[in-house]
Amino acid sequence: MLDLSEEIKSMIEDGKMDETKVVSLIQDMLTSAYKRKFGTDDNVVVRFFPNKAGIENRCVELYSVKEVVNEEDWYDKVRQIPLDDAQKLVEDVEVGDSLEIPIDPHNFEYSAVQSAKQRSQQVVKEYTTDKVYIDAKAMEGKLVIGEIKRQNPKNGDYIVNLNLEGADALFPFRGQSPRETYEITEKLKFYVEKVDKISGADRGRKGRDAKPPKGSSISILLTRSSKEFVKALIENEVPEISTGDVEIKAIARHAGVRTKVAVDTRKTDVDPVGSTVGKAGVRIQTVMAECEGEKIDIVRYSDDPLVYIANALIPAQVKRVVTIDPATRHVVAIVDDNQLGIAIGQNGVNVKLAKILCDWNIEVKTQSQFNEMEQTMEIYRNVDNLFKPNEEEEAAGPEEAPSEEPVLTNDQIGIDPDDTPITDIGLSEALVRKLHDVDIWSIEEFFDYNADELVAKGLTDEDIAAVRDSVVVTEDESEGEFECPICHEILPAGTTVCPKCGAEFEFE
Repeated sequence: MLDLSEEIKSMIEDGKMDETKVVSLIQDMLTSAYKRKFGTDDNVVVRFFPNKAGIENRCVELYSVKEVVNEEDWYDKVRQIPLDDAQKLVEDVEVGDSLEIPIDPHNFEYSAVQSAKQRSQQVVKEYTTDKVYIDAKAMEGKLVIGEIKRQNPKNGDYIVNLNLEGADALFPFRGQSPRETYEITEKLKFYVEKVDKISGADRGRKGRDAKPPKGSSISILLTRSSKEFVKALIENEVPEISTGDVEIKAIARHAGVRTKVAVDTRKTDVDPVGSTVGKAGVRIQTVMAECEGEKIDIVRYSDDPLVYIANALIPAQVKRVVTIDPATRHVVAIVDDNQLGIAIGQNGVNVKLAKILCDWNIEVKTQSQFNEMEQTMEIYRNVDNLFKPNEEEEAAGPEEAPSEEPVLTNDQIGIDPDDTPITDIGLSEALVRKLHDVDIWSIEEFFDYNADELVAKGLTDEDIAAVRDSVVVTEDESEGEFECPICHEILPAGTTVCPKCGAEFEFE
């Protein structure tokens, strides 16, 4: 009988394995050693007994079960025993009986013992890995506190200790906030983004996030730059979220710069924004401090998209929101002149985050800019109507004479009465339409642009030359001078290019 009290105690306490797992492991070890020596394990029995102190499962015995046969039928030394040999062990044994013959494990070959040890070590390792994986997986999607151990100078990744035995976490460069700096041994809060087991194939795969810290078979990815990190911080600070009184509907984040959080409630007596911000802003200030001062806007969610969009653009004050195209979710938010910069934000961050938060295409304009936009849209609508048959024409059918197309006045298309429409200089219909498409309606507007700007609008060199060649001036020989039709500068007779506006002339 083997007394394994110390070994079993060590595995339970040091290896943090439960007793049932340890007993099963020892049984597997002895069975494996038996098979290595005798070539089979289908006739081995392992039994556990109390030790001298009476503690269960601390001593073990190994038996080989053999069938009693006559001498002439004895051919399997492992599974059978001759009757004469069996009677030396048990006097009243008969042919056909089974005997359990004790086996001393110390008599096993060295290789068999080593194989059993290796198997047990592998089982212990797998058990430890499984236990660590279960503990780590329970952290996924939650905030944890970790200590920064070291940095990889090649890629900027950090290794973080989360107090998990045999497994460190990876804090990759992409998960770091550009606003923050990190020090070795510094303890910080992290959001556990993902936990995976890493196989041999995964370990050899290229890719920073796929490779866990050296010596670890578990990949634990941390982040402080994701929107989920801010969400978890807020949930920790606002008890009304855990009770369900306040709900986070959406989050948009530009790490290190600004985060917008939309909150809502189903209770009429609860202010979701006030609950999240806290009295005197204490709750949101705590979250901002953890993010090194990153600005966090808490906005009220609304089922009305126009109200929601106006809320999302805080700290700017929005006068009204106008829907341009519901199909493409396009709106214009109108603000006062002194609110334009605030609404757009530095590098456009404020309006970009509002777009993400609301999932609408948002333009921000002042009232004057919007008025100009409306005039331009009206022009395009009127021009578009030129190419659409009216309702009477459609009703008349193909045999009836079509009605005259509506003619736009200079006032309707926004041309100054003193300007010359682009249609009055003898250009082809295709070129006129092309100029209208790029919002050029008069000769004066054409000469407001230089050649490079006209090319950028989509006109070819031939188009530009055709317009310039169509500007014809009748020379007044008696006075020896003429007026430029573009800028109204008085020029001497024979001038072919206006020095003021660059218009070119042809004389008849």
